[in-house]
Amino acid sequence: MTELNLTVESKESRSRVLIIEDDRDLNNLLKFTLESTKDYEVESHFDGEHALARISAFKPHLILLDVMLPHTEGTEVLRQLRRDPELASVPVILLTAKSQETDKIDGFEAGADDYITKPFSPRELLLRVQALMRRTGFRLHGEISSSAELQRPPSSKFPSENQLPADEKLIRIGTLTIFPDIFKVMVADEVVALTATEYQLLLYLAERSGRLQSRDALLQRVWGYEGQLNTRTVDTHIKRLRQKLGTAGAMIETVHGFGYQLTENHRPAK
Repeated sequence: MTELNLTVESKESRSRVLIIEDDRDLNNLLKFTLESTKDYEVESHFDGEHALARISAFKPHLILLDVMLPHTEGTEVLRQLRRDPELASVPVILLTAKSQETDKIDGFEAGADDYITKPFSPRELLLRVQALMRRTGFRLHGEISSSAELQRPPSSKFPSENQLPADEKLIRIGTLTIFPDIFKVMVADEVVALTATEYQLLLYLAERSGRLQSRDALLQRVWGYEGQLNTRTVDTHIKRLRQKLGTAGAMIETVHGFGYQLTENHRPAK
């Protein structure tokens, strides 16, 4: 009985990864690569049909999603995922043979957190997964909270300020409020639903409010990569972040040819 309990605990402590890839040989290789580390519990799905149902049932901490899937393309699965309040915050790495910059931008605009071009080595895959897991580590301590936690309105388990711990550190810039200890973002009285990467990008800018951040610095600090992603990646995520923040999105200023800064004394976003 003791041995069985230890086994169950070990399984529950691992991060869950769902692979959605129609090439069965590659799917099996990815599954083997991840499981061999003993850090991941992995399940496989092989087409775009019923993908959301599989994601909802498995509740993965991260998804590896092929773009060219039968029945429903991966980018469409991703768009559906980002529109679903129960699933919207699950981190996603796109896998594709398409290597043009426009293809990557399309993937990021659909809501991808990262993008790996085929062919790639098992080591590169592991490094990308580990980097994204580190970025989303705030949601991976023990059992993950429901991804709906980032979507709930103030009336549903979102604490009022007088209910927060005395040492809770809030970041307030204009109408924007970030609760770093509970990983929530509000604009005025509304909770804003962000993906893990969007949240980390906003938090990094907010913690350095009024200080200009280069695209290269954001790639390195937020994505954890140096020289591996085009800086258009940053531009695409900033665009999505501004849209989600609504009127507060104008506080993210563009300094053309260099990068971005978050400031309360903002000019209209360009």
